[in-house]
Amino acid sequence: MATNRSVLINALTQFFGKGITMITSLIIVKIITGFGAGFYGDYVTTYEFLAFFGIIADAGLFAIAVKEISQADSKQNTKHSPEFILGNVLSIRLVLIFLVCGLAILTTQLVPVYSEQIKLGIWLTATSMGLTIIAGTLSSVLQARMKIQYFTLGLVLGKIFLALATFLIAQGTVPQLFENPFFDFLFAGVLSNILFLIVVYYFAAKEVTIRLRFDLHYWKQTLRVSLPYGLALILQTLYLRLDIILISIILGAAATGVYGVSGRIMESFLVLGVFFGQSILPKIAKEATSCDKTSAQTLLWGIEKLIIISLPVIWGMWIFAQDIILILSSSEFLSHDGFIGADTALKVLLPTIFFAYLNQLFTFTLVSKNRQNYLLFVNATALILNGVLNVILLPKYGILAAAATTVFCEVIVFVLLFKEIQKQFHILKRDSERCQIRTKNLLTILLLNGALFSLVYFTPLRDELLLAAGICGFVYLGILYKLRKRFI
Repeated sequence: MATNRSVLINALTQFFGKGITMITSLIIVKIITGFGAGFYGDYVTTYEFLAFFGIIADAGLFAIAVKEISQADSKQNTKHSPEFILGNVLSIRLVLIFLVCGLAILTTQLVPVYSEQIKLGIWLTATSMGLTIIAGTLSSVLQARMKIQYFTLGLVLGKIFLALATFLIAQGTVPQLFENPFFDFLFAGVLSNILFLIVVYYFAAKEVTIRLRFDLHYWKQTLRVSLPYGLALILQTLYLRLDIILISIILGAAATGVYGVSGRIMESFLVLGVFFGQSILPKIAKEATSCDKTSAQTLLWGIEKLIIISLPVIWGMWIFAQDIILILSSSEFLSHDGFIGADTALKVLLPTIFFAYLNQLFTFTLVSKNRQNYLLFVNATALILNGVLNVILLPKYGILAAAATTVFCEVIVFVLLFKEIQKQFHILKRDSERCQIRTKNLLTILLLNGALFSLVYFTPLRDELLLAAGICGFVYLGILYKLRKRFI
């Protein structure tokens, strides 16, 4: 069975890889925002619009595949082999990809406010999305067997290629394939995802024999289990991305570009919570069928680690929001003279990181307990709130309304998910049968973050982003390493 140490190593591997891809993604943001807010707004809209359809093609199958392969490897699921599970899930995903990409392309043509640039660009981003989903499906066996470093390798190589291609296209040092550089940027995304898929396929094929399987009985059985979670993911994606879609429709491309910069930064950090949840899922999936006490201990351990990760990110980005936006875009995107820029939107959005991290952990945990129907209810509630509040508030308060609404919805989701987590695991119940939150550790984390925040905010370090990051990172990681036995 996977240990907490192996979960942590798996998560750290993904974090390291994501750190590299985050840097490359932000370099891409910097390059493309140089073409103006409107150009970048179209670029963001093209990808954000497809993200919703990508979740439809997922249909919750990734988490189900990881769970079932993990249980098959541990002999808790003796009905199907890992090869059988992966082959059938891959076939289902391919069918969904073709259906969903066609639906996305058709739907885009029906949105009158979208430019021809966006409508044509969807064809390329749909191809990118399909390649990403296939690679993600193949990676389920790597995730289940705690070998996600190979997935991370493919992701890193693909992103580095994309950043390099974007730079060369912007500099005009490579031949243009299209008259408009907008489409060259999107096509570079297709090539980067081909590279990503090749790497993941190579390593997944070392674990299992990869071939398409068409067991219709298994398809029906799996879809019956996955669809509630798939619908929950669709609703989750909608409530997280509905703001940018509504901004593009109500406020236009320029506002979309400004909000999109802060959104891209948030997206880069929020995916760390997804990675951690995916890393811990195989362990909880194996424990959930045998011992709720052990699952509760793993869950509390995960909560502690996410608090360690999220707090310095939140206060650090809050202090240096303006510097970060200026580094990644230009002064056009900063707040000034009554104009609400990306730096202000980012500050409002930051609490989302804390709640979203815990919400991802709770989500994957509830999947292990087959509580997909409850997740459907939670995300539907968040979607309705997000849509109603944005439609009412966006015309009057602009992108600040979108940012505040996102935070509010994450808090509501947290409250509802925590209620169900407590019902399933009784993590706040004080008795000898349950592992309690380690108060001493929590207090240490809070005091350490408070001290570092004060060190930066009330000293000249406040004006030195790189120096502050270096000093605080060294101190924070150094102290945690010194106390590693207590925290691991």
